[in-house]
Amino acid sequence: MIRAAHKKWARWIFNPYCTRLLKKNFSSFYRTNDYPPVTEGHPVLIVPNHISWWDGFFIDFVCRRFLNRTPYLMMLEEQLNRYWFFQKVGAYSINPHLPTGIIEAARYTQEILKNPNHFVILYPQGDIEPFEKRPLTLKRGLQLFIKATPTAQVLPVGFKIQYYNQKYPSVLVRFAESLTALAVVQDFSTFENTFYGNLDMLSQAAEKQSFAEDIFRT
Repeated sequence: MIRAAHKKWARWIFNPYCTRLLKKNFSSFYRTNDYPPVTEGHPVLIVPNHISWWDGFFIDFVCRRFLNRTPYLMMLEEQLNRYWFFQKVGAYSINPHLPTGIIEAARYTQEILKNPNHFVILYPQGDIEPFEKRPLTLKRGLQLFIKATPTAQVLPVGFKIQYYNQKYPSVLVRFAESLTALAVVQDFSTFENTFYGNLDMLSQAAEKQSFAEDIFRT
């Protein structure tokens, strides 16, 4: 597997590039509820939905606003080989086609989560799926990655791309209430219900245009 190799110079390049790219292609970036509280001293696993090629940019942009920790993002190995630069800003790989690849990625994730100054971004769907699809492919393999860190906070995050009366679409984000890793390992349906519930409330916010702020303008 490919391990993350954080470089400060890469972050100096990536952060402004990411912001410019998002603002060039989207009219607004609406936060629909409050940033979630994060308990100091506990590892954090962010689990967003996977709706587009943009998702890695979305979650990185948002997490820079409320998490003062070092990010790690799991990517498919074939994609990370192609987009090698992302390794320098915290991406690491998984090869889901090989049992050994899954085990290696799980052990590395557990290693990262033992440090409370880190956080991990992992897409439980694995592949891109339409926002409206139900049920989504929420893979129980998530439990394998967190079973060694039962006190970790598991935070589902929902994104939606929505067109309003503007040339470019808007991005909407909503945060669910965090769960403990132990709760997810013991009862996966708890995670599924929280994940789907957050997406349903995001849809309602999009329909009502109920926003807390436009992150682009703060």
